[in-house]
Amino acid sequence: MFSVGQTVHHKASRRSGTVLECDGDRVFIVQANGVEADFRADELTAAAPVDKKPPGYTMVARTLTTADITDEHRKVLAIVAPQTLQAVAVLFERRTAGKFSALDVAAKLNFIAGVTGVPYRTMKEFSDRPGILRLMMGKGLADSQNRPA
Repeated sequence: MFSVGQTVHHKASRRSGTVLECDGDRVFIVQANGVEADFRADELTAAAPVDKKPPGYTMVARTLTTADITDEHRKVLAIVAPQTLQAVAVLFERRTAGKFSALDVAAKLNFIAGVTGVPYRTMKEFSDRPGILRLMMGKGLADSQNRPA
């Protein structure tokens, strides 16, 4: 079992934190962002996750094209919070002479990724956790207000 104060890592996600309490097979942790969570002990490990990318590897941000678009891309776009889409559309229309609604799925996803700092791969990864995705995009939007266009 784990001890109070020990750093633990979730085996299936990127979550980690400091153990606050152990109660039976439940382990209560506090994450670096202050959020408390609880997991079954068998879901956690004391070993830090190994980065599977080779040394010097850099993921290149890729611009989606119309030819790339599948139903999966449309589904990911559909889970973007309406408030986020509204804010992104306003920014697009302020920065360009066009209408955001006239863009195809690829162009919308590319602009959303550029403005929020959340690439499509991350959108896809968090599509089953729309609340977290909304927070990441909201932070990116707020940060983009402080950067030049």
